[in-house]
Amino acid sequence: MLLCEDNIKTDKFISFEYLQVVVGHTHYPLLIYHPIFHSDHLPEDSLDQGERLEHLIEEVPFIYDAIQELGHNDSFLIKAENGRIYLPLVHDRDYIKSVKNMCQELQEHEHTENEGVFLSKNSYEMACYAVGATIQAADMAKHGRKSLALVRPPGHHAHPNKMGGFCIFNNIAIASEHLSQQGERVMIVDVDLHLGDGTLAYVEGKSNVFYFSISQKGLWPYHEPQDDMNTELIFLKEGIADYEYCKTLEERLLPAIERFRPDIIAVSAGFDTCGMDLLDYGEKLKGGFALSEKSYSHLWSLLDKTLIPYFAVLEGGYHPLSILSGVLSFLKREA
Repeated sequence: MLLCEDNIKTDKFISFEYLQVVVGHTHYPLLIYHPIFHSDHLPEDSLDQGERLEHLIEEVPFIYDAIQELGHNDSFLIKAENGRIYLPLVHDRDYIKSVKNMCQELQEHEHTENEGVFLSKNSYEMACYAVGATIQAADMAKHGRKSLALVRPPGHHAHPNKMGGFCIFNNIAIASEHLSQQGERVMIVDVDLHLGDGTLAYVEGKSNVFYFSISQKGLWPYHEPQDDMNTELIFLKEGIADYEYCKTLEERLLPAIERFRPDIIAVSAGFDTCGMDLLDYGEKLKGGFALSEKSYSHLWSLLDKTLIPYFAVLEGGYHPLSILSGVLSFLKREA
């Protein structure tokens, strides 16, 4: 059963006008982006390449045009800010310093590898902007604006003192902690193909942050713990398609939202569940789902119906068409 206005305790919402903002009747969704996310040079061994975003930002006319005016016009595309001041909300200061130093020591077009993550000279700066974009999205959600932080690198595998799985700093965890310290109850919904082990570690022992994840069974990081008081972890078999995935969202996500009653929902939007990733990168990823834009649109639709403010941040998704499908579903627009 879908949530509707009658199911919601309306003491959180001030006015009908506010409700209109929350469900998107007044404002269209926003993208938060910075050119730095498309500027590094990593070796071919890394799936997290700037080319992931290429089709979206260069071949979709309304996005390409907005990027040309980025920071100079009033549009759906917002320029990301540097979020380095927020890193200590989750990460150890020694770790932050070590990442900065590793990157600064590199020459242009040179790279190094740490914990399986490739780093270039501007990886630290780029990761700081990814955090900043996610903080901006979180703050917009507090004011009823729906936005997606279109960032690289992803973040949900990053731990307080180590990187992993292409992730340097944990964008969604930092934004959730930022909101939590302001008294907000935050529910993280992770729809990436892989369990966000860094985010799972972040929520341990927290009463006002909940972690809900749908990922593939038996896949890296090979960690499938039991549910805890503030976690619900769902592991689906390889090759799942839209019907079963959407059914799982309805049967498991909506009841979890009703139980936890968050003030804000934070979505780790991994589009590596798209069928294009399974087709082209299934062997390298050692699995995948066969989802289409239908599943992503259904997710946004379910969240809209809860009338709870939410924001999203890009995690995985390595075929450019996977990113295109997921982002356009969020904007509710066509290329």
